Amino acid sequence: MVVRKILDVLFRISGGLAAVFLVMIALLILAQSIGRLVGIAVHDANEMAGFCLAAATFLALGSSLRAGSHIRVLLVISHLQGTMRRVLELFSLLLATFLAGYFTYWIADLAHESWSYGDTSPGVLAFPLWIPQAAMVFGLVMLTVALIEALFDMVRGRNPLYAERETRDLTE
Repeated sequence: MVVRKILDVLFRISGGLAAVFLVMIALLILAQSIGRLVGIAVHDANEMAGFCLAAATFLALGSSLRAGSHIRVLLVISHLQGTMRRVLELFSLLLATFLAGYFTYWIADLAHESWSYGDTSPGVLAFPLWIPQAAMVFGLVMLTVALIEALFDMVRGRNPLYAERETRDLTE
């Protein structure tokens, strides 16, 4: 249970950071709109908003899965019960964990290359690309951890957190 509490904190941090980046998008758009009204150019606001969107999207992946708010297609699995449902859910989790780990590895590799080569964005600000890529890596790591946690729950015979929360939300 100590591990679960540590994960709770990590997922709260990841979700909180996603919310911060969403607020930053709003502030950038607001600054750009006000800047137009007063004749001040806010350089690279669109590019920075795009980086914030990528960060917010990836940082929210793990916490939204865990909260049961991640979009899952339940068309097939909702008609199954018992062993067949658990087997299909377990297979889905194994495949999703593999894919999330695969994408995490390659995005981390990309971020490392961007950092080692000193890659920057092509805009006026020349923002280091490894920074938004690092946010993507952290978000994918959190998604992979959430999937591994769900996998362990399934193997132990328990429902994953997302399944409990999905069911509760569907019945309310």
